[in-house]
Amino acid sequence: MNAVPANNVGQHLCAEAPVLLYPKCSVRVMAHHCRCSAPIPLSSLTERGDWSIPCAKTIPKDCSLICRQPFKAMKKRLVLIKPPEISRFNFGTFSLAVLAAAVRHIADVTLIDATSLTCDEAIKKVLDESPDIVGITVMSQESVKSACSFVSSLKTDTENTPAQPTIIAGGHGASMNPEPLLAAGASAIVYGEGEKTLLQVIENGIVPGTKGIICYGNSGTIKGKPQQPVLPLDCLEKPARDLMPDPEGVFLLETSRGCPHSCKFCETTRFSGKRWRPFSPSRVVGEIRELVEEYGAWIIHLADDNFAADPERVLNICKELQKGPLPAIILASARADDLLAHPSLLKEMSDARIRRITVGIETLDPSAAKKAGKAISLDTYREVFRKMRAYDIFSIASFIVGLPGETPVARQKNIAFALFAAPDTAHFLPFLPLPGTPYAKGRTIGLPDPEDVRDSAVFNNTFRKHHTTVTRLKRAVGKGGIRGLFAEKVLQKSKEHIPYP
Repeated sequence: MNAVPANNVGQHLCAEAPVLLYPKCSVRVMAHHCRCSAPIPLSSLTERGDWSIPCAKTIPKDCSLICRQPFKAMKKRLVLIKPPEISRFNFGTFSLAVLAAAVRHIADVTLIDATSLTCDEAIKKVLDESPDIVGITVMSQESVKSACSFVSSLKTDTENTPAQPTIIAGGHGASMNPEPLLAAGASAIVYGEGEKTLLQVIENGIVPGTKGIICYGNSGTIKGKPQQPVLPLDCLEKPARDLMPDPEGVFLLETSRGCPHSCKFCETTRFSGKRWRPFSPSRVVGEIRELVEEYGAWIIHLADDNFAADPERVLNICKELQKGPLPAIILASARADDLLAHPSLLKEMSDARIRRITVGIETLDPSAAKKAGKAISLDTYREVFRKMRAYDIFSIASFIVGLPGETPVARQKNIAFALFAAPDTAHFLPFLPLPGTPYAKGRTIGLPDPEDVRDSAVFNNTFRKHHTTVTRLKRAVGKGGIRGLFAEKVLQKSKEHIPYP
């Protein structure tokens, strides 16, 4: 609905009678955002407008409401939503809570986790909030297709409503592959980190050429310059966990952004930059203690791509954490060479309850690893997994099947190499060309090779059921401890057959 001029009588959505509106205030916004005085008779109004839209019966027909002038103090209504999709683990609502904390001082924010909802159910939840702006997180390349479907449906359902919200999308998937989302109806894409750019959108709307924004303009798609990264990270507010749904036992925490490495298959540096930026140890320890004391967190998952990028920082964090209180377990991801950079690092991490670590190996073929920018030796991986076992840390190795440069001979050695490295369990994933990465050139974006998909399933089954893996896990179960609990769970799952595509 268009703005109602000053001193004109317009419709109030929550009343059967009209209401006096002030400049630039839309009827829908006024209905949700301003406080009204006591009802007064219609006869006392000096001007009347066109009352054509029916309203709810909440006050007598011979009365009206005069709203106090709200415009300058009024906050825009922002809905941040994780759209419907099949999602193994939901990082989306956490990233939205981080954004919400950065803008809630200038916007009335609602956070919706629609992961398990139908598209229609999700759209109804959005429209029930009568938003001015809808922000949609697209977590990965795999999320783009379902996000496009949601954007398209939301756009269609709001085209004929009095107030059409601005639809924006962001996150790793949107940043890497914005065009399908724009074509589906998104007003703009927020690429890269979103805190500063979202503030700009709330304050100024969609302005082509704005830093961090991709949108359509008169000359086609316009991509603004990259937004300056947040620095230092401690200036960010803590995530708005009060807006998040129940995390179902696992609390996410971000302790750093970016990566100092330049692996050719990874999009991390394309999203957050090559400069690795940490939260201070005191900030990290404070948030972990808050999660334990105020939220009763038992499991905390550190969302960093490489938690151990600065081993000295990790040592400081761990020594402070050891003073308590601690959760039952902390989950993390790190590179093998960083974990071995200090002789006592893994022991200190274990004493701080960091008892499950995922190590990205990608490939153990020396030639392919060097080409990918991650030339770490097989002996290094074997040593880091040995030390993790010694300190009761459950180890997960992540492999990519089909990296460019991988020869058929090297592929066939994947299982042998993985068994020699001896992680507690391993995940083999098909190579997925990601837009903007060097390895995406000449490949079909977002679609893995069917042979890579099949071999990944074969390798997963083979490794998990191999007698050396099973024996190692049974020994862990016998010793007890946290590693033993994880080993028992993996043994139970290993009895399930992973179907071949």
